[in-house]
Amino acid sequence: MKFSTRARYGLRMMVELARCLEKEPLVNLKQIAKITKISDNYLAQLAISLKNHGLVLGISGKKGGYRLARPANEITIGEVIQAVSGPLTITECVNHPDICLNSSFCEARAIWVLINDSVVQVMNRYSLAQLINKNWLSDIKQRHTEIQLLNPDVVMAENSDEYLLGCPGYTAEN
Repeated sequence: MKFSTRARYGLRMMVELARCLEKEPLVNLKQIAKITKISDNYLAQLAISLKNHGLVLGISGKKGGYRLARPANEITIGEVIQAVSGPLTITECVNHPDICLNSSFCEARAIWVLINDSVVQVMNRYSLAQLINKNWLSDIKQRHTEIQLLNPDVVMAENSDEYLLGCPGYTAEN
């Protein structure tokens, strides 16, 4: 399962918007584009979806920009993902059991529903405010030491040869 580019970029945009709004009353998309390396045009498309879902407010004019429609601690990651990508569904039959004649007795669908529900619960558990909190990531890493991938530097160091060979900028001459 992969999240779409819209989902990843939409969340990145909202995180940077929330972070910038700690210092300024409004933020323009050019600021976010510079920080995230996401094009202004793509951010403008995402902003429309986020505005239509009541997550951001756009202020027109020379000194205009965007701000969050609610405090960052009231906006969940799940809301952001849904605003830019639609409802999370790892397979269509999860949210639409009527499309499959087997849905009432399909063992695989039961697993898809459980997985889908778990992902949605996690996304709705965390807010933008938590993501921009400098201590949040270290707290998460301490609480979930069993999840090695939360520490990418450690994982990459343990497998440095594999990762370097797979790096797009790596050549044998490096």
